[in-house]
Amino acid sequence: MKKKIVSIFVCMLLFVTVASVTGTEIVDKNEMTSSMSISTITNRAPWDLLFNHDLFAQTGGVSRSGCEFDGTYFYSTVWNSNLVDRYDSSGNIIETFSIAGVSGLRDLAWDGTYMYGGAAAGTIWEMDFTNKVLISSISGGFQSRAIAYNDDDDTFYCSNFADPAWEVDRTGAIVNTWSFVTTTSTYGFAYDSLSSPGQLYLWVFDQGGGGGSPQLIHQWDLTAGAFTGFTYDVQQDIGSGTGIAGGLFLTTEYDPSIAVIGGIYQDGDSTLNTDWLFGYELCSLNSPPDIPSTPSGEDEGITGVEYTFTTSTTDPEGEDVYYWFDWGDGTDSGWVGPYGSGDTGSASHAWDEAGDFDVKVKAKDVNDIESDWSGVHTITIVSGPLIDIGAVTGGLFKVNAKIRNEGAVAATGVQWSINLVGGAFIGKETSGTDDIPASGEITATSSLIIGFGATVVTVTAEIPEMSDTKELDGFVFLFFIKVNPGGGL
Repeated sequence: MKKKIVSIFVCMLLFVTVASVTGTEIVDKNEMTSSMSISTITNRAPWDLLFNHDLFAQTGGVSRSGCEFDGTYFYSTVWNSNLVDRYDSSGNIIETFSIAGVSGLRDLAWDGTYMYGGAAAGTIWEMDFTNKVLISSISGGFQSRAIAYNDDDDTFYCSNFADPAWEVDRTGAIVNTWSFVTTTSTYGFAYDSLSSPGQLYLWVFDQGGGGGSPQLIHQWDLTAGAFTGFTYDVQQDIGSGTGIAGGLFLTTEYDPSIAVIGGIYQDGDSTLNTDWLFGYELCSLNSPPDIPSTPSGEDEGITGVEYTFTTSTTDPEGEDVYYWFDWGDGTDSGWVGPYGSGDTGSASHAWDEAGDFDVKVKAKDVNDIESDWSGVHTITIVSGPLIDIGAVTGGLFKVNAKIRNEGAVAATGVQWSINLVGGAFIGKETSGTDDIPASGEITATSSLIIGFGATVVTVTAEIPEMSDTKELDGFVFLFFIKVNPGGGL
């Protein structure tokens, strides 16, 4: 899940408001109670709410506590059981299933293959949610209610309310331990190596208000061993104002252009009586290429003639880019490239009908993140001559070629030639100039040809706007010329 990060850290501490809040009861759906006092630092800049799904409306039940996203499905755990809900990416319930050998599940973590979770005790279960089986158990001197997976070190972070936080390896050995000090009821964890290059964080969802505001997501600096002060109160966006924190997750799979932090908000309001699966945009992972320059090319043209347009843009991360030209006639170039960031890209097109056409272009980077459309370049297409070489035939002493004008206006001064390479002793090259009316045709005839042997017959026709060429195999047998009609190149 490591991705190249190009965003500057999530606008930390901009538009900051500090307030003092006193918490009262802290509960976990009829578990423990305590009290605390906490300062709230709210930063709305990165916290755009992306979704907020009513889980009671989907499941008909309550007590959904833990959650995770595996790139395809959302999951929530049914508190203190072995039951798991599976939802599609729009939050629609697909099924509820159980994992035999597991009980008391709370928060979840995902390592790219398996899910992990505990029951507020010294065991982490490794679970296959596809086949719905328990893979293994990790046990040790820790307690796992909140849990997150560190994909850099292949370790797990876990805690249980006011207990210390532990970093645990796959053998159950404790790698590190610490206390958050200012939190009392941590319920959800999410590991973050994405939001700021070179920095490692643990996001902590804390039941800081005992069934009311604030219900804070905190950012813990894993290197410094301290909270950064960058927090957000989920309660102000979600639920009734009487809910408590549940599980937490961070993913880049919901939208490849952003990191999404989300979780469960356990709402205890008597009228709502539901739980909410929510997600916020945390930061941009990959910025789109800059809007490409307005395409450069001809201002005027004729039907049937191909014209080339160019553009360029830069990618903020310096990644290669592709271009998509819209020709204004209902057709497009498709993605062309890749081109280096800042390099000029091009594509060509011929219009079949006369009119004014607006050519525009957009770009995408190698991660399929697209720019907006460029400005438009209008090209005026008028009906014109359209030269096409038809049948080329041999015979006694001569080669004949049909030259058609398929355009809507006359083609004047059509220069044509018939050349034979090999076989001909006399009449190797013939040329001429003719006018061809709109939708008309002429027969170009070579001069006298005499020779012997294999030959290649090349017919060309050219006007200032365009040209056409046809090349065919043949044989000269004294004064008779045979042309192979299937030998065109």
